[in-house]
Amino acid sequence: MLARAIEAAGVPTVMVTMMPFWAEKLGTPRTLGVEFPFGHAFGRAGERDEQLAVIRRALRVLAGATSPGTIEHHDQPWQGDFDEWRKRWQPSEPSPIIAFMRERAQQQAQERREGAART
Repeated sequence: MLARAIEAAGVPTVMVTMMPFWAEKLGTPRTLGVEFPFGHAFGRAGERDEQLAVIRRALRVLAGATSPGTIEHHDQPWQGDFDEWRKRWQPSEPSPIIAFMRERAQQQAQERREGAART
């Protein structure tokens, strides 16, 4: 993970993420969890005050963390209809890797069903 390499060079980091659960599992040094739609970790485009609030909070996490693995949650709610923004982020067509993985998972599920039917 990039944060670990940067930390190993002596530069402290804080990760701002919509998925603090995974940050914890991956062992990031410091994490700020935000409940914002994907692609908008620091807030809405053009919303300077909203973005600065996230940056300031991340800097407080960076300055105040007393142990590795610190995770804090930003309490600022997403301004706007979260579900609408979440839908906007989703591409109309899946990326090639997602399409491949979906097809592969469907094939594996079909093979398991066929194997179970034979036994």
